[in-house]
Amino acid sequence: MLRQIIDIARECGAVMREAHAAKIEKKQDNPRNLVTEYDIRIQEMLRQKLTTLLPEATFLGEEGKYDFRREGFCFICDPIDGTTNFIKNLKHSAVSIALLNNGKPVMGVIYDPYLDEMFWAEKGKGAFLNGKAIHTTDEPLANSLIAFGSAPYNSALHGRTIALAAKSLELGLDIRRAGAAVLDLAYVAAGRYGLFWELELQPWDYAAGCLLVQEAGGIIRTAENKELTDYFGVSSVAAMAHPQTAALFD
Repeated sequence: MLRQIIDIARECGAVMREAHAAKIEKKQDNPRNLVTEYDIRIQEMLRQKLTTLLPEATFLGEEGKYDFRREGFCFICDPIDGTTNFIKNLKHSAVSIALLNNGKPVMGVIYDPYLDEMFWAEKGKGAFLNGKAIHTTDEPLANSLIAFGSAPYNSALHGRTIALAAKSLELGLDIRRAGAAVLDLAYVAAGRYGLFWELELQPWDYAAGCLLVQEAGGIIRTAENKELTDYFGVSSVAAMAHPQTAALFD
């Protein structure tokens, strides 16, 4: 099944890569939260193909909330994470697919079609990039890049975000804000970042990436340095290479 999910992610990534002029539609709830015809098209591809692959699974995606259950199997997907990057032709976006069983991720696939980088993880079997095992960095925080997300849809969090970004700059080698949380999490798993955090993420932003980080030897917490227990909820997320990185949130 994992191989089939990887193939589905690659097929959806090809649609993203071949897109030329995306039609931009603004969601009604927030003028910064954009959606294109490709987000909707790819999500429908994911829903149809994944639920055909595993008919007993329910489905939860960013673009339109389908019926889903916390019990049993559920796919949580982001058809294009980094939609603003996609619209602006920055070529830093990805397809994200997580399979949960009774509320916990058991498979995660993240595909960047622009770099042709396929990340995947299966519970208890490690994390991989294009077939090679990956691991979080063993560098101390002072020698590591720290990535963050700016929670752009929630202005109440902007002040704390900027304060934590400033602290990150003091504690780490440098900071990065790339605009695609699923890839930030994958990069922690691959050892490119020592830490990634964002104060508000949706389940499709973090479900697959959290499994990648954990299977690569990393730690998942909230930005309050607590265990992340609800993979269906809106949450802050901190993906750490090792426990010492929690010093940022002291």
